[in-house]
Amino acid sequence: MDTNKDNVAVSALYTAGTWQWAGLPGADVVTPADSERVFSFVNRYMVFYTFLNPRTFSLRHQLLHRHTAIDYLRAQSGCTRTVEVACGFSPRGASVSADPAQEYIEIDLPDMITFKEGQLQKSAEGREVLARANFKLRSDNILTLDFAANFADRRTAVITEGLMMYFSREQQLPIWQSIARLVNATEGVYLFDYIPLSEEPTRSWLGAILHFFRVKLFGKGDFAYDQRDRDDVAQDLRASGFGQVESFSTGEIASLWNLPQANVPSRTIIYCCSASSTAPLATEEPI
Repeated sequence: MDTNKDNVAVSALYTAGTWQWAGLPGADVVTPADSERVFSFVNRYMVFYTFLNPRTFSLRHQLLHRHTAIDYLRAQSGCTRTVEVACGFSPRGASVSADPAQEYIEIDLPDMITFKEGQLQKSAEGREVLARANFKLRSDNILTLDFAANFADRRTAVITEGLMMYFSREQQLPIWQSIARLVNATEGVYLFDYIPLSEEPTRSWLGAILHFFRVKLFGKGDFAYDQRDRDDVAQDLRASGFGQVESFSTGEIASLWNLPQANVPSRTIIYCCSASSTAPLATEEPI
């Protein structure tokens, strides 16, 4: 994964730039200065990439719809605690913890947590967020984290936005089993995104040729793709212990859920996993 001089992933900086560009609540206090430069550069590159692959969706709108669709489902869940793993520069914690009734725990690897805390320390608004009793930054690793042992004392929503595509199926299953134990213990919810290969836009012949040579020269990249489709992923989630599994394509629900810039096409798959005794969370009424 490409990183900048501070060892921060370029993808995290671009994503943070997206939140700030979209004006999402909390984005101004958590977004590093480097994000604007990365956001501008990647968007220029995406013009060239989209020329080669005309069926490609707008990257920034994919990320925006992904984030706000998860926000929608979290708000619908009724959970009073949220645990966001691989939080990066997500503005959710800063925004949601403004409500004293909501506890927000952000988890990431130590370097990212240190960097984010430093970013929040730079402004009076950020320091106010850090001072909240209901906002916590925590260093941990999702591969070893026991969710039920740490968070089973109240109804909890777990979010792993932008993370599961980096793990193989063999790595995903124990993670999902650990989260399912918590969800079943608290009647909580698990929200994440994952786009199976079958739902990725088809590359043009020129784009496919360039992709072939890129893989030959630089390897397959960070994503751990496999041949499962959306139903196969849902089956794995149920086998991991979730009682109910729903999946949504952002392009199909963007207007219904009143997502920002809903007129721009996107196709990110959002999974909503709950306990067997919990009713499905998604409704047909927008926020």
